[in-house]
Amino acid sequence: MGDRRKPPPNTLLSRARQRLPSPAGSGRKMSRQELAESVNAYLWDTYKTKEALDETDIGKLERGENRWPRERRREAFRVVLHVSSDAELGFYINRNAQTAELDQPWTLPSPDSSSPGTLQQISQAQPDPSAALSLLTGAGLALHGIESAQTEDHTLAAPAGRFFDGQSVDTRVYPAVDDGRVLTAVPADFANSQFLRRPRRGLVVGVVEGDERPRGFGLDSRQARRRLIKAGPAARLLIPPAYILDDVTAGVLWAVVNLDEPLLHDDGLLFDLQQQLAQYEALPHSSAGRDLASDLTRVSQMWLGSDFCAQHILRHLADLSSPPEFWTREQRGEEASTWLLFRHKYDYLQAVTDRFSGGALSRAFCIPPETVVASPCAERILLILAAALMESFSIRVDVCADPEYAAVEGFVLDRGRQAIVANWVGADGIWQVGVTTTRPAIYDYGETAAYTSAHSVVPGRSPGQRLRAMADYLELDWPWLVQRCAQLGQHGCAGLAGPRSRLLSVAGLDRACRYLSEVGAATD
Repeated sequence: MGDRRKPPPNTLLSRARQRLPSPAGSGRKMSRQELAESVNAYLWDTYKTKEALDETDIGKLERGENRWPRERRREAFRVVLHVSSDAELGFYINRNAQTAELDQPWTLPSPDSSSPGTLQQISQAQPDPSAALSLLTGAGLALHGIESAQTEDHTLAAPAGRFFDGQSVDTRVYPAVDDGRVLTAVPADFANSQFLRRPRRGLVVGVVEGDERPRGFGLDSRQARRRLIKAGPAARLLIPPAYILDDVTAGVLWAVVNLDEPLLHDDGLLFDLQQQLAQYEALPHSSAGRDLASDLTRVSQMWLGSDFCAQHILRHLADLSSPPEFWTREQRGEEASTWLLFRHKYDYLQAVTDRFSGGALSRAFCIPPETVVASPCAERILLILAAALMESFSIRVDVCADPEYAAVEGFVLDRGRQAIVANWVGADGIWQVGVTTTRPAIYDYGETAAYTSAHSVVPGRSPGQRLRAMADYLELDWPWLVQRCAQLGQHGCAGLAGPRSRLLSVAGLDRACRYLSEVGAATD
């Protein structure tokens, strides 16, 4: 992935601060501490939010150690420093060499251009509008490289990640109007076009020109054909406003596209392999090296390991004497997206809840601060949605921020008696599973669970309080996220990115969106 490099300083923020005089009127320029106090004052006056920014925080921003403050803080900086955009202050989603593969731009190149445009989190000044149409969304994503909305054919590239190999989606872009509905001017008889009839995934994007910036709305090609097939040949395509292209929908598209294509590709191989796993299922301890499934893509190996671990835990649930404590190894949205989209994981959560109906279940994550900083916003949204899904099944979520616990293997602890061990995230092979009753192991797992519960960085008596605390920890705008999840929960995510593979489902994703919006509304 490359070595860690020192981030470049944010000279734009430093210069903006030094252009303003000190509020003390001493003739000198505004100091870091004075900037921090001005930002704190704005947030209190505007939102009654008590912040404690100081010169140390401003120093981190100016040194480039933090490039993306929370949304309200960015607003406060813009107002205090008299600028109109985040780009003028050098604010953008933090990147580093460790996440370079994941955080590559989503690309939407023009077919007649030698240089691709990008669907990306804004990390530089706004592009020249005369050179490209920029479909900027309110949450920091952009579509560049489209000379006009009439330019139809493009390819949307969903970048590679730590496990994802990277995929592409053929995309059609057309002009649209918004009168409370998003009406997209597609060609006559578009319902019968080869683009919508072929089996491969496609995306139709409607572009709405705005007073400040254009907005893009996406619709899955299969859903687009369903909407048009019974309409007249000159009908416009109706795209739900919930499918605006922003950090939420970017995360959904990124995960679905990268999971769907490999699983479809390996469907036959996965079916054959599953028939050969009976010999492993009968063993109390087993592990599978990657040579067992060397012909599978990395995503298919993930699915196979995840499914085997889930079935291993379910086989042993009947032996547990009390509601267990779960420890999981997912730290990032890429891994956590499997909870939202793997069909067997949804069934697994339902089975666990049914087995311990009314019991106090908990699941702990270890998400160190450096992991938060290194993750793009869209990926952090996937992570909190996975937590919302678990809370919706009455499984309390705790988050440990201590990096020392990042290497703890996944376990299900029946305190004082035994632990079911199941690993596929971070395992050397496809899976590592077992059951242990050894006192030292039980004691260590118990200490880990107790420490996490006592020091969780997402405290709260209710699911809404815990999820709001998690949004703060992940530096997500809670009110905006609640609103967007409510919109997606109403429409469902299949219209934007419906899976083709039988092994995937958006049931967990839709449930997580609806649940987060419900508890979010209750906490406001």
